Amino acid sequence: MRRFHFPLLLIVLACGCSAIPQIKRSSAESKPPKASSDSPMSQLGVALPAMKPGDARELKIIAADQMSKHGYWSEAVDLYLQAESMAPKKPKLDAQLAPALAGVGQFPESIQRYRRLVKDDPKNIALVGNLAYTIMESGDAVSAEAEFRRALTIDPHYENARVNLGLMLARQRRYEEALTLLVPAIGESAAHHNLGVIAIDCGDEATARQEFSLAASLPRAPKATQEFLAALSDSGRPLH
Repeated sequence: MRRFHFPLLLIVLACGCSAIPQIKRSSAESKPPKASSDSPMSQLGVALPAMKPGDARELKIIAADQMSKHGYWSEAVDLYLQAESMAPKKPKLDAQLAPALAGVGQFPESIQRYRRLVKDDPKNIALVGNLAYTIMESGDAVSAEAEFRRALTIDPHYENARVNLGLMLARQRRYEEALTLLVPAIGESAAHHNLGVIAIDCGDEATARQEFSLAASLPRAPKATQEFLAALSDSGRPLH
């Protein structure tokens, strides 16, 4: 039985990365706090600003930001929720909790918070894109497509929305639609290569061979394209 000896990863050459959420799933986009000599330490050993009495809520938010920054989503969610409950009359911490909740797989709660953020800032393409990506992660492809297309009405050239929507459509075997989105974003050869990878994952060997052949015939074809073609050349044997 012939097996591939390399991971079936999507290669997006033009933008230098694979498809990812539109903004990092982290609420620590601001500059890290400056630590004083008497600063407390977070659970990760990161110095936090010295806080005055009564600033417990703010300290929890800063600690949660550090947890999010390092991918400790569960700890971050707990701290954000504690901080939120300490001041119920203040605005909810949707901007922090939406990505953190998605990080622990609590998609309904994350989506609800993203929707509140988008309602307040409907032209914020990063928020709309993150909402779409989170809905896609939850498994609701129909709603995710609607949100991705909503992002593209704000900016038809928004690369991350094009890539993520294109790859999602490819997984549904809507290859032609996927190409119209991927080619302008990542280039023709990379687009065909990605469709080939997804076709393999879908068990569609004929389409995979066709897409890899097209990719190989174009300039700047990914190096792995020829490896896939070689593995597919023995068509009488299964791919996996």
